[in-house]
Amino acid sequence: MLWNEDSLESRLKRIFLFCLLVQIGCCTALLLWLPLLQVVLITVILTLTLSVMFIGLYAQLMKVFRRSGTQMDALQSQDFSILVKPVFQEGIVAEFYQQFDALRESLQRHKSHYNQQLFVLYQMIDHLNTPILVFDHKQRLSYANGAFAELFGRPWQTLRHAEPALLGLRATPEWQFADEQKNQDWQIRLSRFVDQGENNQLLIFINIKTALRNQESEAWQKLIRVLSHEIRNSLTPVAALTQNLLEKAEGEREQQALTLINERCQHLQDFVSRCAEFQQPLNAQPQTLPAQHLWNLLTGLFPEAQLQAKGLHCQLWADPVLLQQVLINLIKNAVEAGSPTGSIDIVFTNNGTEDEIRILDCGQGITNPENLFVPFYSTKSHGQGIGLNLSRHIIEQMNGQLTLTNRADGVGACALIRLPAQHYYLNKTNGQTYSISKQI
Repeated sequence: MLWNEDSLESRLKRIFLFCLLVQIGCCTALLLWLPLLQVVLITVILTLTLSVMFIGLYAQLMKVFRRSGTQMDALQSQDFSILVKPVFQEGIVAEFYQQFDALRESLQRHKSHYNQQLFVLYQMIDHLNTPILVFDHKQRLSYANGAFAELFGRPWQTLRHAEPALLGLRATPEWQFADEQKNQDWQIRLSRFVDQGENNQLLIFINIKTALRNQESEAWQKLIRVLSHEIRNSLTPVAALTQNLLEKAEGEREQQALTLINERCQHLQDFVSRCAEFQQPLNAQPQTLPAQHLWNLLTGLFPEAQLQAKGLHCQLWADPVLLQQVLINLIKNAVEAGSPTGSIDIVFTNNGTEDEIRILDCGQGITNPENLFVPFYSTKSHGQGIGLNLSRHIIEQMNGQLTLTNRADGVGACALIRLPAQHYYLNKTNGQTYSISKQI
């Protein structure tokens, strides 16, 4: 039983008692040869000496384990600043401390390398324009990049520690939006990683609608290039031949026919030129643009429409030439849609991360929303079907969005332009994002 104890302390105490009993037995045997007083004195001295030596050794041994335990707790907490002073400078215990310290340094190097990798990871996340969210082991938002504000309308810091439901998300059976419309526009990809010993989930939000539209736009641009080339090749000789025949024609009827052919050739050339604008990249040069200044230009161009405005105190961040071109096209559409005089409202607003412009009319509304931005499609008798697509292209070149919907009250349509605010646009175009770096 002596050597089968569960703890070192109990075994040491039993060994001490055993040694004490042996000592007492030896001292009792001495009674046969020495006087009682001498035997008692020897017994006391030996007992005290054995006790002092044992207690000192026991205390030092316990100190070794306690210090080791303290450093082990620190390592488990990833605190590598604690360096334990060895109880013994030589021997097996000193060797044990050296090995323990080598382990501490190795773990510290691994932790430093891991922190560097994690820091680089978060820096990369910050530079991406795709919304990326990190949820901790309790499924609470712990980090996100600047693109979070584009998707959720506010900086992620204001929703730190928010649960998925507060963000309109569901985590089971798989990550998705609670809004089915957003599920059609966004795909969520999930990755898992371990940070500080806890399991984390990294969500990447991919805008499927934008990707599909980019592919569609590329396809249209290729088609337009081919059509423009073929039409120009055919129009040039036809226009030249028509002009020659017009100079030689004597009959009034022949002149009218040739004049009509020449006009249609010119119309086709203008049409091809406008198509070429659709495929050309735009060099947007945004600047601070007072809404009042933009409003003065628009009222001068459309005096008969008697435009109404709200939020003229707002400051926009946009290319004034390009934005004016888009607004002219949208207001022209509102007028041609039959909106009565004085019924077109332009509303300017700033919400921190975005500047918004709403154009509200009381016309006939949108009859075929599926084909709004399809090139060459138009419900107007003289329309070419390029204006809206070109307008959206211009707004997207300024990192904005253009949407057109029927008004909730069923009277007319609403064109909504969203543009990033100045500070957010500058951070985004400089390869940075509107966010606070995660502290590692």
